[in-house]
Amino acid sequence: MSQQTSFEDNPQTPSLREEALQAARAGLDFLVRHQQTASDSADQGRFPFTYDAATDRITSLSTNWTTGISVEALLAGHLAFGGSAYADAARRAVRYLASLQYDGPERPRVLGVFREVTPQSGMAHPRDALTAAWALFDWARLFDDAEALARARRYADWFVSVGMEKGYPYWTVRFDDQPWEPAWCGSFHSGSAFFLARMHEFTRDGKYRDAMRAILEFYNARHLDARGKITVILDRESLESLDGRADPRYSNPGWERMHVYNDDFGALANLAAWKLTGDEGFLRAAERFLKRMLTIQRADGGFGPAEGSVPSAGGAVLIELLAARRVGFDWARQDPLDRAARYLMGLQIRRPGAPADGGFRGFTGEYTLSETAANVRAGAYAILALLRYAGQTGPNYFLE
Repeated sequence: MSQQTSFEDNPQTPSLREEALQAARAGLDFLVRHQQTASDSADQGRFPFTYDAATDRITSLSTNWTTGISVEALLAGHLAFGGSAYADAARRAVRYLASLQYDGPERPRVLGVFREVTPQSGMAHPRDALTAAWALFDWARLFDDAEALARARRYADWFVSVGMEKGYPYWTVRFDDQPWEPAWCGSFHSGSAFFLARMHEFTRDGKYRDAMRAILEFYNARHLDARGKITVILDRESLESLDGRADPRYSNPGWERMHVYNDDFGALANLAAWKLTGDEGFLRAAERFLKRMLTIQRADGGFGPAEGSVPSAGGAVLIELLAARRVGFDWARQDPLDRAARYLMGLQIRRPGAPADGGFRGFTGEYTLSETAANVRAGAYAILALLRYAGQTGPNYFLE
C-alpha cells in the first residue's frame, strides 16, 4: 500500500529548511553513489559503513542493521523527493537483508534471525537484526511486498518468543554451539520496543504490545534514572551496572559513552507506547531523557560529554525532539532544534562533484570524531532527522 508524504509548515526559516533538505539529499546521493550494485556479488545492496574521504575509499561495508537504517533513510528520501533512484537502492538493500535471514531447519532456535554481516556469520545481535526486520517492514508497507512483510513478521515472532524468553532481550545469539554471551542487558533494546509498537499497530496482536511494554518497563526502571541518565549495561542476574568495567571482549568505554547520549530511539519508543496505551509512565520516561538532552546540549548543537558531541546522538535526539513536539509538547523549543540541525549539517562533507560529497562524518573505531571518515550510523540518522526537521511527514521512524 503506497503511502504518501507531505511537508508540513515548521517555524524554522525557509533558508534553513532548504539547507536541511539539500544536506539530506546530498547524503542520500552519497549512499546511492557508493552502494554495491554488481549483480554477481553477494555484497550487492550493501553501503559503506565507513568511507575514507581522504583517499576516496570504502573501508568497511554495512552490516544487517546499518543496511537497515540506510533503507529507512532511502525510503524517507523517496517519499520526500520522488524519482526511482532511492527506491531502487532500497530494493537492492532489502534483497541483501533477505539473504541474511536464517530459514534452515537445523537450528530452530534462531529461525528467522538475520545474521550480522553475511550469510555465513556465526552470530547476530537481536537489536541489530531487529533494525533489518524494521526496514523490511517499512519497505513492505510502502511497496506492497508480501515476502518482505512475511520476513519481518517471522523475525518479530522469533523476537518475542525466543529473543525475550528471559524477560529482557538477549544481547547476542549464535548460529553455532557457542554460548549466547554476554549475559547482559543493554539499554539499546529500548528502541526495540518501537518496532514492536509498529507491529502491534499493524497486526493488532497483543503479544507485540505486551513485549513492547515489558522492554520499556524494565528499561525505564533499571536503565534510565530519575534525571534521565542512561546506564548502558546491566548484569542480567544481579542487575548491577557494568558500565566502565564490562568485559572488553564485548564492550569498550567509547561505545558505552556513546549510548549514554544516543539512546537508540528509546525516547521515541516511550512516546509511541504512551500513544498506544495512554500510560503516563512512558511519557514521563521520554521526557526525562529528552529534557536532560536539552539541558546538556553543547555549544555546537550536539549532545555528548565534555570531550565532544556524539555524532549519532545528534540525529537520534533531533528525531525524538521533533516527535515530542509533533504530539504537542512545548518544551521541545525551536532554538535547540535549529542548533541540532546545524550541528548535523556541520558534520557533512561537502565537495560537489567529488565521490565523498554528502557523507556525514562520525566516530572512528576508537569512538573519536573523524575529520575524514564518513560513517553511515551518523549519516543515516542525520538524513532522517534533517528531513523531519524540514517538515517531511510519513511513517518512517516517527509517530504517524
